Amino acid sequence: MTGQPGPYVAELGELELLRRLQPYLDREAPGLLVGAGDDAAVWRSGGSGDIVVTTDSLVEGVHFHPCPGDSEFYTSLGWKLLAVSLSDLAAMGAEPGPAVVALSLPGGWLAADVESLYQGLAQCAREHGATLAGGNLSGAPAAVLTSTCLGSVAPGRALRRQGAEPGWKLACTGSVGGATAALRLRQDRGAGAPMTVPEATQAAWMRRWRRPEPRLGAGRALVEEGLGVCLDISDGLYLDAARLLRDGLGAVIEPGLLPIDAGVRAAFPDAWIDVAGGGEDYELLFAGPPDKVENACRRVVAGGLSATVIGTLDSGTGVRLREADGGETRAPASGHVHFAL
Repeated sequence: MTGQPGPYVAELGELELLRRLQPYLDREAPGLLVGAGDDAAVWRSGGSGDIVVTTDSLVEGVHFHPCPGDSEFYTSLGWKLLAVSLSDLAAMGAEPGPAVVALSLPGGWLAADVESLYQGLAQCAREHGATLAGGNLSGAPAAVLTSTCLGSVAPGRALRRQGAEPGWKLACTGSVGGATAALRLRQDRGAGAPMTVPEATQAAWMRRWRRPEPRLGAGRALVEEGLGVCLDISDGLYLDAARLLRDGLGAVIEPGLLPIDAGVRAAFPDAWIDVAGGGEDYELLFAGPPDKVENACRRVVAGGLSATVIGTLDSGTGVRLREADGGETRAPASGHVHFAL
């Protein structure tokens, strides 16, 4: 007789599952500088820079639903497949290099749709200086699309999630909320809710969701300014801000300072703070001493992208929002939770 199978991954959640897997991962190996727990792994190559590598997957039924014959959809899907990995390189301050793609596809996919997917991959690679170097194709009952990207960063200069201190400022690039707003509009449309958002605003939100822009230039600017702490906010502003924290370190975010995508406050007057933390933004969240963060923001802006100080790190607990009257509340639990039932 066999015993009980034990907990399922959905019962454990992402963080506990990762904790259980840690004993199987190498923490010390020749040249390994950064292992599990960051946006990407880093190792010393012996050349002029450290090597950075990351991998991401888009899964049918989880991240997308097929739209046979819709070339624009598949071109955008290919773009996003590469962009999410390039965003991890940006979060490490790395320059992109070669990328490989593994596609596991049902036989019922249209060949034209796969070509459109590759057109999007190629567009994103050309736009951001990456190189498509090959990959793998295999059959599968449902599509799993995986990109693996390599990059390089100056020796010892890779940005990390660890190392923040109380008294530091917290800032982010670009704007937040648009991608989540696009998803909510799609859900409302599916439920038959009336659409009151201008078409131009909807199109801008949809582009934020379908064609995220990896902030590679901003990542380089942070390295040049001497910052060391950064990650991308793909799962959501509040969830990802918590990943910068450790025991004895908290974060206070001021909602009034958040750079919200145009139209979000008006469309979601009672929920815009939740929408701001909903995820899929692929902006960079970074921290450092106040003067360095201010200088870094100016450097990012000089490169053509906005950057905004949104809060402060302190010796409190967790991520909190500061109300207009000075009171604090726990940040909402919005964002993408892996393995959620």
